[in-house]
Amino acid sequence: MFSSIQEKGFLSTLRILPWMTIWILFSCSKTAPEVVADWEEDGWILVQVHGQEKKFSRTGELKSKTAKSIEASWIERGYRKTKIYSQKTHYYLVLRFFCEDGDEFVAVMKKRK
Repeated sequence: MFSSIQEKGFLSTLRILPWMTIWILFSCSKTAPEVVADWEEDGWILVQVHGQEKKFSRTGELKSKTAKSIEASWIERGYRKTKIYSQKTHYYLVLRFFCEDGDEFVAVMKKRK
């Protein structure tokens, strides 16, 4: 009886294993250039990268169609820096990359209004 339970457990593990492998392969985090490339496919153009690009743990985005300007801020070695982008002729998008050491870098992208 115990051996049949083990066989069932082994067989269900064999059924799940390929799906787990596929999930792990596709759940790997993207690199910064891959994140930027995704937005470029939507018509955004890379303008500037501020800060030191390095391994990051999470991302965020800042954009607005109604704001007069967008502020890009990043952190280098504990010091916060900022730059303002006026949205008179273009919309701006700030992709923020948060690093494990507390630093941040940003990719600024634009799209014509």
